[in-house]
Amino acid sequence: MKTKRRSSWLLMVMAVMSLMVLPALALAGPRSGGSFGGRLGFRSPGASSMPRSYSGGGYGSRYGGGGSSFFFLPGWGWGGGYGMGGGMGLFGTLMLVAVVGIAAVSISRAVRRYRQSGGGPTWSGGGYEDEDEAAVMAGRAYVYKLQVVLGRSARGIQDRLEKFAASGDTNSEAGLASLLQQTALELLREKDSLRYAAAQAAGPMNLTNAETRMNSLTLAERSRFLVERVRAADGQVRRAEAAAEEGKEALEYVVVTLIVATRTPLAGWKAIENLEDLGAVLSELGGVSPSGILGLEVIWTPADPHDSMTETDVMTTYPDLRGL
Repeated sequence: MKTKRRSSWLLMVMAVMSLMVLPALALAGPRSGGSFGGRLGFRSPGASSMPRSYSGGGYGSRYGGGGSSFFFLPGWGWGGGYGMGGGMGLFGTLMLVAVVGIAAVSISRAVRRYRQSGGGPTWSGGGYEDEDEAAVMAGRAYVYKLQVVLGRSARGIQDRLEKFAASGDTNSEAGLASLLQQTALELLREKDSLRYAAAQAAGPMNLTNAETRMNSLTLAERSRFLVERVRAADGQVRRAEAAAEEGKEALEYVVVTLIVATRTPLAGWKAIENLEDLGAVLSELGGVSPSGILGLEVIWTPADPHDSMTETDVMTTYPDLRGL
């Protein structure tokens, strides 16, 4: 009985303490942030999961000019005659064998593509077949998240990211690729100020799951701050009218998060152990082409120049980060 009463008393104390501590935690850390990005690749024709060689008439673009590879030659059937005593003759036999062979190859390719529509490139003995690879990758996606923390010497990154949001093109895949390249370049230029980093990768997955995952990651990061000072997406820029935040603690760090969805995997992506690994990952992101990008989000906090972000804030809010 005494044990039960003691447990109840402890639970009550913990509940009261949580009510007192949670409001304080909500006021701690940065209260402002900014972001820009878009999801254009998920809606473009290039993101369709339909294999490229499919043109409505069958999987025969290699042999039938976009139509079916199956065709019929009258008079060449088993009971017909063409030139040599009512039989097929040597030439007719060879043509029939060729027709059957082409048909068999077409059926094999159609079945293989159907079964592998969710997998990787097709191995053909001497290498990967380009058309098969394009057909498979057209319906697949990869989602990458890179999060870095910069020291106070790189506080100018806040203004530069805000300028990207204000003037960048978020309404085209070329614009998104350019924004990604510019952001990666700015972070590489601030390499000496980078203190922490973490990298995640997921895929391959279908386009629906990739967009869902990207939205989930983005929402989690944007919900960390109370005021989104600037938001650029779909060719529009929105700014918060709330007064700039002035933190009660020092602005020691700025956190920048990049979330990228691509059509093909990034070969140089790796777990980050040191600055060299981080530099390689940033270079890989900066090299994503307009045709390879499906979506982009760049999020940073704090956004207000006098907001606060301490090492304690970083450690408690971003436990997955690794020191560099």
